[in-house]
Amino acid sequence: MGVIAKIVESDVLVIGGAGAAVMSAVRAARLGVSVALAAKGKVGKSGNTVMIGGGFSVDGEGAREVLGLSEANPAYTRKKAFDKLVYSGFSLGDQRLQKLFVDLGPAAVGECLAWAKEAGQLFRFNPDSVGWFTSGAAFGKTVAQGVKGEKNIGVYEDILIAELLQKDNRVCGALGIDIYSGDLVQFNAKAVILATGGFQPFSLKNSHSDMTGDGIALGLRAGARVVDMEFLLFIGTILEPVHARGSILPFLLTFYRTALNPKKTDLDGRELFFPPEQKYKVGPLTGKVNKVLMADFFGRGIYEKLDTHGNAFYYDYSAYTDDEVRNGFRELAEGFSAFHRDGHYNGIDLRRLAEDIIKNNKRMKVSFGNEYSNGGIVVDTDFSAAGVPGLFAAGEVTGGTFGAFRSGDGLTEMLIHGYVAGASAAAFAKNTAALLPSDGEEKAAALLEPLNRSGGISPIETRIKLERICDEGFDFFRDGTRLARAYGEIVKLRQSLKELSAAPRERAYNLEWLNSVVVRNLALCAEIGIYGALNRKESRGSHLRADFPGVNNRDYLFSFAASLSGTGEIVYEKQRPEPYYLPLITEDYPSVSEYLAEKVLQGA
Repeated sequence: MGVIAKIVESDVLVIGGAGAAVMSAVRAARLGVSVALAAKGKVGKSGNTVMIGGGFSVDGEGAREVLGLSEANPAYTRKKAFDKLVYSGFSLGDQRLQKLFVDLGPAAVGECLAWAKEAGQLFRFNPDSVGWFTSGAAFGKTVAQGVKGEKNIGVYEDILIAELLQKDNRVCGALGIDIYSGDLVQFNAKAVILATGGFQPFSLKNSHSDMTGDGIALGLRAGARVVDMEFLLFIGTILEPVHARGSILPFLLTFYRTALNPKKTDLDGRELFFPPEQKYKVGPLTGKVNKVLMADFFGRGIYEKLDTHGNAFYYDYSAYTDDEVRNGFRELAEGFSAFHRDGHYNGIDLRRLAEDIIKNNKRMKVSFGNEYSNGGIVVDTDFSAAGVPGLFAAGEVTGGTFGAFRSGDGLTEMLIHGYVAGASAAAFAKNTAALLPSDGEEKAAALLEPLNRSGGISPIETRIKLERICDEGFDFFRDGTRLARAYGEIVKLRQSLKELSAAPRERAYNLEWLNSVVVRNLALCAEIGIYGALNRKESRGSHLRADFPGVNNRDYLFSFAASLSGTGEIVYEKQRPEPYYLPLITEDYPSVSEYLAEKVLQGA
């Protein structure tokens, strides 16, 4: 075996540790194939699952007919749910995947609800929005329950998958690092499912810190294409106090009923306004649109002083007394009490947060943090990676379901994708002979190179530099000057990766070495995303440009797709969406907000 310490054999390998991965593994195992589930952390406790701030939903017709929920809102029909996905995606989504999202949502969610019941976890149903409210901890325990009792699933935790393995251009395994021992583990499988989540190349995130684009980059290096990488979703996120940094509470405090309604100002005290017009009002079925509206309206004021203050503004509670602030956060904590421990929200002590706000002249510093990446691997309707035999993908690692903006629920997405991908990979494995990878030792040797290189550059410092580049030029509000500078810098950074050196030389829990893997992935994703943002000279969905505020369907009704050439160079192409079920929106709009007001919010 050479430098490879362990080999694991299975019919299907699933890479990931949250909803998409677990659903994929369970579906495949129940179809009679052996499954290896390799997670970067602990199943149910890694990835974005632990950061869930709300819940997930389906359409009313499906909830009533498939799940037997007679109280579900009958007005929220399959057609309305489908139309919302298509129009919210600014016509860039794959309408076939969007139809699957609506059609299969109830069945996939029903499977998850059964796990929740077995695990004793609370998922509270709201008939009006046809959705379930829960917490990250509850959902994590739920998906962990899904794995229990499935005898055909072998779980391998704390494994960082570093490369996919192939023979004759077919994916037939993967190479991983045991994070704690540093041993290399080779997984041989007839089919591989990527369910690793998206990429977030910024210093401020409101999701888990390990969203490093691993699956997207793995797929690219194996021959897959990616699409829509410039469309990253940002929402209001706490910047200070530090103990609450990364929390999405600002978004919740803005659009959900609470006793407090703070004024929003820039750091100089100038008020930032969300227009009061009725056309911008969202209902229970369109609440996610507020994520883009908030960035668009508040963001313009922040952008004007970006060089001075950066991506930051205040939630100003000065109109309230100290006790009113305390009582407001106490009531907020009571509202979350069914899902979070006493007085807390996702680990944040809300009483302490209230006191910190009072001490800071009744201000909380807020930013726009990266929540989700809309783009990813191009997949067919069976969730096989287009053009790569043996490779499948599920969840946020894929592109196409949401186009330019995710108006559907990420949890529903991961469950549906896993529901299909698991069955598809199982069918492929049953009808395919096993192949032994031909490149395992070669890729293992390359993986060890940073440990043997002296005088190189630090992977951790390189990752910090990458985040700075993206913070300064690829953030929630963009312009051509900043993007051009960021693109030049990220290209140079990727060229420098061959000089990465992972000292100390010990392999066990060597963070420099582990970062030499993930920074390579993150840099590849970031370069493709920045290229798309630079060359998309318009605003669309979650891509907001200060210098091109209008939605330009005349010139930009296409997606940027990317792949790697045989020599590793990035190759770009334009991919026009197909109107499989609904016509494409071809007229132009003066802004993203005006488009959403007319095409999504009107009559919703």
